[in-house]
Amino acid sequence: MSLDQYGLYLVAVLIAVLTPGPAVMLGITNSIRHNMTTSFVGALGCVSATGLMGALSAMGLGAMIMASAILFDIIRFAGAAYLIWLGLKMWKASGKVAVDISPDRVAVHPGYLRCYVRGFLISASNPKAIAFFTALFPMFLDPNAPLMTQFAALDGTFVILSFSSIMGYALLAARSKDFLLGSARKWFDRVAGSIFVSFGLALAASHR
Repeated sequence: MSLDQYGLYLVAVLIAVLTPGPAVMLGITNSIRHNMTTSFVGALGCVSATGLMGALSAMGLGAMIMASAILFDIIRFAGAAYLIWLGLKMWKASGKVAVDISPDRVAVHPGYLRCYVRGFLISASNPKAIAFFTALFPMFLDPNAPLMTQFAALDGTFVILSFSSIMGYALLAARSKDFLLGSARKWFDRVAGSIFVSFGLALAASHR
């Protein structure tokens, strides 16, 4: 893989990771409702799943999943149901606006392990990521160079940029935390919940 090819790959990945999706929305939500550490743990969960899917694609399993309509639909509908459930849960919690808006009273912390698992499931339940890797990786591979080294570089780059994007959005959201934890808290939860539901519906309506 030449430097020119890698540069083109960076551009493609930046466009992908800077476009807000469920993982970015989770980072923003964790930052607003809890703290940056929670966003960090959730982002680790997201990129762990992303890196795993990149590895599966490198081993050819991504193409197998894309070829199986039943397996693809199982993953797709499970992911859609999970995103919709998260969105409805946020809507339900939107009426419970804390009077004391100090960090300890913003929301009951679910625990870091649950935050990690939630991030992992959000990314792992999106088969579109596997499709992205399966379609993208071959475009930037040099067949005359060691393939696994190239796969590791491509997958690692995506993971690092994805993590940086999630944390960047979370940091921007944290700077608006005082406003969003005041009277706007209820509306933030409802907007965020609606976005998660819309992501779920879009995933359910998508095709291979």
